[in-house]
Amino acid sequence: MIATQAAADGAETARRLEDAVYTLCVVTGIRRLDTALSVAWRQMAEVMRQEQPLRH
Repeated sequence: MIATQAAADGAETARRLEDAVYTLCVVTGIRRLDTALSVAWRQMAEVMRQEQPLRH
């Protein structure tokens, strides 16, 4: 029973990872994961630079 659940959990995790990779590639317009990750990091860094700092 435990091994069956672990296999099911592993399959679910693998499916979610595949979905995340697919979504990242679609959003960035890049087919290679390593390149899509690099583009996404650069895009996030640019957005962070453009945001105004919070004032307390």
